[in-house]
Amino acid sequence: MARFLSTGVLRRHSDTQFLTVEALNLDPEDSRSVSVFMFDWSSGSPVILPMVDPTMIVIPPNQYRTFRSFQLPPTLFAYEVRIHHPKDSDVVVNVFGLSDIAFDPQEGNNALQHDLAVVKLK
Repeated sequence: MARFLSTGVLRRHSDTQFLTVEALNLDPEDSRSVSVFMFDWSSGSPVILPMVDPTMIVIPPNQYRTFRSFQLPPTLFAYEVRIHHPKDSDVVVNVFGLSDIAFDPQEGNNALQHDLAVVKLK
């Protein structure tokens, strides 16, 4: 069984150039599959953002993986990140908006797993 988590639509901080999701599998024995989708909502409708990494990654036991966007277009001012997450407490995901130089997380563009909304998509 799995679930979708969403940041909801977030306003982009002026210093945010990249989006990243850190997915951690704390299970000591089993791998877990996590998928991430990033959307530009600036037009009022979702437009998929290209990503550096595959949208689905199998995370080995006791390891983490990163999902990264390419540099965000300058016209993007609203975005959403959706995560297809195993309904398992051993997997933890966090979303960050990062700066262009030091890849520092930008205040206001971070969503920890407890901040993410559970949504039902068909």
